[in-house]
Amino acid sequence: MQGHNEATLESRSSVRLKAEIRVYYGEYQSKLLTGYSVDLSTGGVFLATTCPFDVDDIVKLKFSMPGESEKTVSCDARVAWINYEDKRLKSEYSTGVGLQFVGLAPEDLCSIVGVLEVEAAW
Repeated sequence: MQGHNEATLESRSSVRLKAEIRVYYGEYQSKLLTGYSVDLSTGGVFLATTCPFDVDDIVKLKFSMPGESEKTVSCDARVAWINYEDKRLKSEYSTGVGLQFVGLAPEDLCSIVGVLEVEAAW
C-alpha cells in the first residue's frame, strides 16, 4: 500500500516546490491585490489569501520569476480549490487558494520550468 504522500505526488501532473513569490492577483488587471505564493509548479500556484473566491473563479495573476532576468509572468488562473481558515482541506497549507494556470504563454511556462529545475537541483 502506498503512503499518502506518494499517492499525492503521483496524482499530480507536475512537480510542485515551495516558493514564496510576490503575486499580484484579482478579478481585474486594473485592480490587483498583493499576496505571496506558498508553492509553485508548471500547472499552478498556491496563493496565501483570505480573499473570498469561489471554486472555478478566474483570477488575473502577475508575478516575477526569481533569477537573473526577473521575467514577469502574466496569466489567468482558475481557482481549483480553497483552503478555508475554519475548514482546511490541507492542514499543511495556510488559508488560501490553489490556482491552476489558464492560457499560460509558452515563454512563461519555460521561465517557470527553468526556476523549478534550478530549485530542484538544490
